[in-house]
Amino acid sequence: MAILNWRIKKQIISFLIVAVFVGGVIGIFLYFYSPSPTCFDGKQNQEETGVDCGGSCEPCIINPKDVVVLWTRVIKIDEGLYEAASLIENPNLFYGLPVFKYNFRLYDDRNILVATRGGQTFLNPQDKFVIFETKIDTGRRDVSKAVAEIEQTTPWEYLDKERPSVIVSRKNFSNEPFPVASAYLFNQSLFSVKNIYAYVVLSNKDGNAMAVSSTRVDSLSGESGKEITFTWPVSFSELPSTSEIFARINLFED
Repeated sequence: MAILNWRIKKQIISFLIVAVFVGGVIGIFLYFYSPSPTCFDGKQNQEETGVDCGGSCEPCIINPKDVVVLWTRVIKIDEGLYEAASLIENPNLFYGLPVFKYNFRLYDDRNILVATRGGQTFLNPQDKFVIFETKIDTGRRDVSKAVAEIEQTTPWEYLDKERPSVIVSRKNFSNEPFPVASAYLFNQSLFSVKNIYAYVVLSNKDGNAMAVSSTRVDSLSGESGKEITFTWPVSFSELPSTSEIFARINLFED
């Protein structure tokens, strides 16, 4: 009886050793050879209910909020030449567009379309920024208003990425001998930030945009700053009451 019990114990121990070995082999195989997650392959597969969303991936968008055009202004720069600008806001917390297309339509005082100009940029989640087009030729026809139309050609994309902390300070403006707006751009993060797009909006006493300009900073090292300037060729007959600068970085870039 004792011999029988010893044999049974030996069989159980041998079985456990084999089970542990086989389990280890299977675990190693699954670790190194299991299929990669499919939440970023641009396809709807496995248990996803949409492209790279649903199931174990991020939830799909059911009712995305519309992009908001806060205001649109048209500015005459010469006979038959105009600028158009709009302030845009994306109210979505985690969704944006790597390619965001827009179109300006310029009308005369009889509401007749006299010119169009399209462009594209990116749309970060919770982004508030300026779209701006200059030297729009109207064939010497006067323009009384502009309308900004949003064209969405790609699906919304989920983006949960920390936004680099770039702040604007020390704003200044002078009108002679030609208008110059300046500010100090500072990168508070520890890492270098590339392609910082900055736009300035000068507004009159009524709060309406009277001039817009843009610039780009190729790179800004961590915890460092740089002065940026915006210029116009001719002095303004009316001095701006306020200036607002919008600095943005494309979060969809690596």
